[in-house]
Amino acid sequence: MEISQKIIDYAIWYYLRYYPSPNKLRLKLRMKFWPDSEKGKKYWGITEEEIDYILVEKLRNIIQQEEVIQSKIRVYKDKRKSKQYIKQKLFERMEDRELIEKYLEEWFIDWEIESVRREFEKIKNRGKLIIENKELSYEQKSKIIEKLMSKWFKYDDIKIVLNENNIL
Repeated sequence: MEISQKIIDYAIWYYLRYYPSPNKLRLKLRMKFWPDSEKGKKYWGITEEEIDYILVEKLRNIIQQEEVIQSKIRVYKDKRKSKQYIKQKLFERMEDRELIEKYLEEWFIDWEIESVRREFEKIKNRGKLIIENKELSYEQKSKIIEKLMSKWFKYDDIKIVLNENNIL
């Protein structure tokens, strides 16, 4: 199997520059060096077997998928993003679903409800919500729920927090 060193160098450069998932790197190599593309004609093209060879043999010591997933989760968690939001973003990156589920379950034990509480407190403290001795209208309750759901929180978690505050 003869693969142009330029293609291998490009694969390494692209991975170290953007840290894509292996699936995204596979797509990028396919787009750039497929036999009918401009670069593919110049560098003899590339087949699926050759892409597999590059990913398994040449990038074996470079690709650290688990570390990248953990790093992304950590960054999103520090930004107070919801579990669903993080999951969606990692799925968009075409990361390994099993690894995503594994690390999200490890990192998010009871974290979701705490996040909903923080967001609810933000809404309350902005002056948009006065709860004391006043019954909230259906529209106000709906707005609170919509606001929290727009931040990708689960409805069950939102119900728990609203029940704690005697809103539902």
